[in-house]
Amino acid sequence: MRFKLVIFRTGPLFIAMTALLYSGLFCTTALAEANVTPENQMCVACHQNQNRALFMEWERSSHAEKGVGCIDCHGADPGDIDAFQHNGAIVSVLVTPKDCSNCHESQFSEFNTSHHAKAGEILASLDNVLAEQVAGLPDNKADAVNGCWQCHGSIIRYQRDESGAVLKDDMGRPKLDPDTWPNSGMGRLNPDGSKGSCHACHSRHAFEAKLARNPENCGKCHMGPDHPQIEIYEESKHGIAFHASKEHMALDSKSWILGKDYSAAPTCATCHISGYMTPDGEVQGGTHDVGDRISWT
Repeated sequence: MRFKLVIFRTGPLFIAMTALLYSGLFCTTALAEANVTPENQMCVACHQNQNRALFMEWERSSHAEKGVGCIDCHGADPGDIDAFQHNGAIVSVLVTPKDCSNCHESQFSEFNTSHHAKAGEILASLDNVLAEQVAGLPDNKADAVNGCWQCHGSIIRYQRDESGAVLKDDMGRPKLDPDTWPNSGMGRLNPDGSKGSCHACHSRHAFEAKLARNPENCGKCHMGPDHPQIEIYEESKHGIAFHASKEHMALDSKSWILGKDYSAAPTCATCHISGYMTPDGEVQGGTHDVGDRISWT
């Protein structure tokens, strides 16, 4: 492990960190399993205390195991609209599919042509206009946020002054427009031109595949009278079999191939995106284009 923690031996910081060490809140055993690269040492040294739960999620992730840390995802170019200087590094709060594509290029390409990536187009529809203008109030778009944007995505904007310059807070961070952020909608329109949010299915900061494999993950959006897919699934033989045999679904397995790693029941991911065994024993499938197997999309 290449992680080295630097502690200044004077003042309240030293006293506080010493107390943490003795109290057992410093999980040194788990930390030893994370591959902390030199570029991320400063991030870890601070955030493992300032944002303990966030750090613990990352610490047990495949990202941590492979040495992918804060800077690898949050690093930004000085010219980016959302970039700011933070303890000697240029970073951004917002991580987009374009950022993820630096490592996950094929997944990005598949998603980018999918109907999920087009989910933000509802913002130009009558449904969204009704939510904003009829159900909402002039200074409160809560109906649009709850009824449309939290699943379909918003257009991420920044607060600006009268001259159009982006406003910044006391730490120099560009101020996101609270009418559009936070948002992890599937078709979110990002300032860098990319569409979507990988976080919609792969919740940060553990980014576990088992979340995307669970039907409940899809059900947070695909529900209700206008698109009741989760209700239909839950009451179907598929849903009943899944809940009765969930312990046999290998949801936490690195490999998740139908007919090889599990067989108890299909989930949304099984049919729409995941891999499967052919009669010849070959593994096929596996895509981030959820409409690829639907004939009318």
